[in-house]
Amino acid sequence: MSEERQNTRPASVRSAHPTIATIAAQMGLSRATVTHVLNGRATEQRIKPETQERVLKVAHELGYRANAAARAVRAGRFGNIALVQSLYGQYLPDELLRGLATAIASHDIRFVLTQAPDRRISDETYLPHTMRELSADGVIINRHLGFAETYLAHIHRMGIPAVFLNVKQEFDCVHPDDLSGGRIATELLLQMRHERIAYLDTDEPENRHYSKHDRRAGYEQAMQEAGRTPRISLLPTARPLPDRPGGDARIEAARLLLTQEDRPTAIVAYEIAEAMAVVHAAHILGMRIPQDLSIVQFHHRIDLRYFIPIQTVSNAMTEVGTAAVEMLLEKINHPQMPLPARVVPVKMLEGATCMPLR
Repeated sequence: MSEERQNTRPASVRSAHPTIATIAAQMGLSRATVTHVLNGRATEQRIKPETQERVLKVAHELGYRANAAARAVRAGRFGNIALVQSLYGQYLPDELLRGLATAIASHDIRFVLTQAPDRRISDETYLPHTMRELSADGVIINRHLGFAETYLAHIHRMGIPAVFLNVKQEFDCVHPDDLSGGRIATELLLQMRHERIAYLDTDEPENRHYSKHDRRAGYEQAMQEAGRTPRISLLPTARPLPDRPGGDARIEAARLLLTQEDRPTAIVAYEIAEAMAVVHAAHILGMRIPQDLSIVQFHHRIDLRYFIPIQTVSNAMTEVGTAAVEMLLEKINHPQMPLPARVVPVKMLEGATCMPLR
């Protein structure tokens, strides 16, 4: 069949919503020819290269955009992936978003974000409903806690492509290597000849995030292998001191730790809150950092809140986001196949709060 046909409409035809029919009429081509070019099948259909170039040029000039709904029906895909963000914890740093967005853009797909209460996400009807509502091919779930085995089994039975972010389970998840991070932080201080190294966390029995265990376990392993006694200190949860206006129980607990006769010369802090409590307490006591006290914290970036860059074990959130997208694309192609957990190496970010013990 000839590519050309009689042009039945004037060359000046324009449409507010140009279609394949619009382009075909504008160029005097068959709709089949235009369709093959725009769908990438022109060479297969032996359409001349110059005709392909003309079609693409006119389509661009007319502002043609493919009908996403029709394309989704044909391909069985929407070209969307969703990030389901739990309202509990609200952990969504810029680095994580950057990793997600960059990876998504490189695959020419779209990204939609939705938030929901933690208990709603745990409902077995939530993911199927959300995928339909958002026209999503798969979901990345950023939830502070993991899921029960029965829930994960239900997702696999239904063939829902889902990847779990920043939780630790055997399959279909991406998380930083917090166990290694605890070791890295402690080994740095040991190499600087510190022996009295304390691990500082907040006493939160309800917080069951895997990092609470893994960071401490990495610290304890490094200390024991070096022949040192681990020293765990827990701060109380945030609360004001009734007899001290502006006082805080966390800072007071850190101050008491730093005034003990065998006080630590170095601190590994679970997160920035614990590190800030120590820095504030050291400031009250007139202690210099790092001359009198070295500090390493876990965080997603160097923090300058106290006008001093704190030595930081980064949880590599950019890389976590990238890995989550790559895993989800695999899950979309093979939704019934469990994919082994991907553990992302952490990184040490150089600060100015550590120095060798003199």
